[in-house]
This record gives sequence, structure tokens and C-alpha cells, in this order.
Amino acid sequence: MIKRIFCSSIILCWVSAVGQNQISEILNYDEQVEKISIEKEKIAFVDLGSGEKTLMFIHGLSSNLESWNKNISGLKDEYRCIALDLPGYGKSTKNSTAYSLKDYADFLNSFIEKKNLQDVILIGHSMGGQVAVQTVLAAQDNFEKLILIAPAGIETFSEDEVKLMKASYNAAIVENSSPEQIRNNFKMNFYQFPEDAEFMIKDRIAMKEAEDMKIYAEVVVNNIYAMLDEPVIDRLSEIQIPVLMIYGKNDLLIPNTYFHPSQDISSLVQDAEERISDLKVKLIDAAGHFVNFEKSGEVNEEIAEFLKN
Repeated sequence: MIKRIFCSSIILCWVSAVGQNQISEILNYDEQVEKISIEKEKIAFVDLGSGEKTLMFIHGLSSNLESWNKNISGLKDEYRCIALDLPGYGKSTKNSTAYSLKDYADFLNSFIEKKNLQDVILIGHSMGGQVAVQTVLAAQDNFEKLILIAPAGIETFSEDEVKLMKASYNAAIVENSSPEQIRNNFKMNFYQFPEDAEFMIKDRIAMKEAEDMKIYAEVVVNNIYAMLDEPVIDRLSEIQIPVLMIYGKNDLLIPNTYFHPSQDISSLVQDAEERISDLKVKLIDAAGHFVNFEKSGEVNEEIAEFLKN
């Protein structure tokens, strides 16, 4: 009897340890997440605040819904704020490693349908901005306005540049990044790294020990390939709703300084202005690629003003 109890205890401890070694268990979010089933995935999301208008936040590459905490905390008193983990990220399931941006757009529009949301203001950062454009173009009647923060997909790359970038990334590089490399990579997203962003680095380092880290790494690399394969620059003219575009003036990631050292943010803005009929642009001083986190107060003000006009 004692032996049986001992063995059962060992098994329970082992099962518990396995559960806690998944990325979804390693990450500790400030808010309790809800989950909704869409196709074969369970999508994690938070639904906070109240108001007549619904804001829906889409995170970028290698990120999760926690990246919007400072924006949601500043906007939820006036607006309903929904932030999701895309499939493959955060606390959402990872039942594939080859999600395309179109797949993500389909997931988001299915989420909107299941939650019976109307006139959504869609907000996307970086890869999330590229996904947001595709999401709107797939079902424009679902949306009232579109907010793109340091969006990917506007800068164009030659076939040779695409081939070189794809050859430079693989899952092993992502999976085996050292803590120092992880820290340096995150710091490149900011003009001046804020102390309250330290959780991003700690979470990413902790994820190295997760059992599903290899799957996550494959998701990230395939997302990079998808971003290169599915640019949105040539479809911006199809957008029929008002658009706000926000960049940090000191973005080190967009445009790509290695391939396009002579380009700057203004050239991307000009490309967008030539294609989007109803576009407002805001460039924020002393801010990097993660401008929505680094300068959350200014970004929130710009969002609120855009929604009131």
C-alpha cells in the first residue's frame, strides 16, 4: 500500500512537472486569460474594460499579448480592449509550425465572428501590423478603423534579399540563442531599454527550458518566411477604412539597415501615403521599434485622438 502511494506521488509530481514545462505554463500573465476554440486551436485572450468601441490588439513576432499591457491599462477605462495570443505563441496552442499570415487573418476573423464583435478597431504591431492588414482586407465590414504600429510588410525586398534572409534563419538559431543574445535582441527593439520591459527577457530565457521550445522556434522561423512571402505594400490601396500609422523615429529594425542602409522611416511613410487614401501618420521621438511599449503614453494619446475624430 505504501509503495503504491509512493509511486502514485512520483507519477503526480512528474505529470505536474511536465505541465509546468510547457511555454503556456512558464509564462505568468498579469491578467487571467480566457480561451476560445477556433478550428483546431485554443486561442488565449484577455477581454478588459468597457465602452462603445472595441479595440483588438495583435502582437508581433516572438511576442505575446502581454506586450500590450501598458496600452490596455491606459485605454480600458474608455474602450473594450481585447488582446490575443496568435496560434503558436504565448498561452495559445501550437498545433502547427507553419502558420501563414493568411492563416492568422482567418483565425482573427473567426474570433470576431465567434465573439459577435462589430466595428472593431484593429491594432497590430510589427508582424501583427502585417497580419492586421490582411485581416482587414479579408473582411472589411468587420472593422471601423485600422492602427498599424511599426508595421512589417511595407518594406520591399528583392528575390536575392529574401533568399539570403531565409538562409540566415533556422529553428536551431532561435532555439539555442544564449541569454546574452536574447537580451541583445530585445534591446534592439528599444531606443532606451525600459526597466519594466525586463519581464520580456526573463520570460524568453525561461522558455529555453520548455518542452515545446523547438515547436515555438519553428513557428517563429516560419513566420519570418511568411512575412517575406506575404508583403502587403501592393494591397494597401484596397483598404477602405481610416488608418493610423505610428513609428518610433529611432526604429533599428524597420527599415532593414543591412539591406537598405539608405532608407529611413520617411520613405516607408511616403510609400504608404501614396496608397492609403485615408491615412494619418505619427512619428514619435526617442522611440524604437517597440514604440507602443516604450512610449505607451504618447501612443495611447494618439490612439484616443484618432478614435474620437
